[in-house]
Amino acid sequence: MIELFSISNNGIQKRTSEGNWIAASDPTDKEKEELCKAYKLPSRIFSIGKNYSNVSFFKNYLTENEKSVCIMLFIDLKSMDEPESLSSTVTVFLTNDVVITISEKSLIDEVLNKFGSEISSEAGLILHTIQVINEHYLNFLHLQREKIEEISQEASNGSNRNILEKTTDTEKTLVYIDNLLKEQHKTIHSLLDSDLVSSDRDLAIEIELQTKQATTSVQIYREMLSSISGLINSMMDNRLNQLMKFLNTASLLLALPTLIFSLWGINTGGLLWKDSEVGSIMVVLLALIVSIVSGIYLFRKDYNA
Repeated sequence: MIELFSISNNGIQKRTSEGNWIAASDPTDKEKEELCKAYKLPSRIFSIGKNYSNVSFFKNYLTENEKSVCIMLFIDLKSMDEPESLSSTVTVFLTNDVVITISEKSLIDEVLNKFGSEISSEAGLILHTIQVINEHYLNFLHLQREKIEEISQEASNGSNRNILEKTTDTEKTLVYIDNLLKEQHKTIHSLLDSDLVSSDRDLAIEIELQTKQATTSVQIYREMLSSISGLINSMMDNRLNQLMKFLNTASLLLALPTLIFSLWGINTGGLLWKDSEVGSIMVVLLALIVSIVSGIYLFRKDYNA
């Protein structure tokens, strides 16, 4: 689908023909061919975003005709639930005459709904598009913060397999988002340092702060999750230590009666209750008493002292 818009001091108006902003959303092969022919675009411009996913890019260069051309790739989040499989690439192609965006239609609609009346230049369009993309990241990170707090609350009540799975999934997601933001931060930094956005410096500063907030937030959340993972590991180690303490104590308590029975079974004479009718019972009672006393002592002993 191809939509044409006119960007001027009056904002953005939709056109049926000839505009200085062309918004392409999943264009057909025929539409691609017509655009490339009309604006002398590189034939591979529509496949860049698909062939190089999860990559952010900024390049400003001169064509053979000494015309300035700029290509930008940004990474947007289409889903708050599965960012790894549902991230999308936003391609921006800027010339002296026209700006072409290739993205999901939902992103274009969101930009128009929020900032349609404020955009008065191609630079403003690009910056506001980045602003919306950054908002998607910040909203996603807010959801991750809530998930981390939920994991922390559950971990304080005890660890189980469900908590471990949540922690692992959240950590994997944050690693993915962290790398996307680092990649995108380089591109945004290159864009803000260029002359393309010199007329919108206030907005550029806001975008820079917004990007920094996202990159800082993901680092903080990763450290928070790392501390929770350490707590869970400590709890598991403590449980394992308690189990080993119990097993060692049980082994010792089982060994004591065996030792006593073995001593009374030597049959070398001189042992107590050798000729008594209740000798066997007395030996069993002795073994039981020794085991009980030893068990009470061992279970009450503080091994951490």
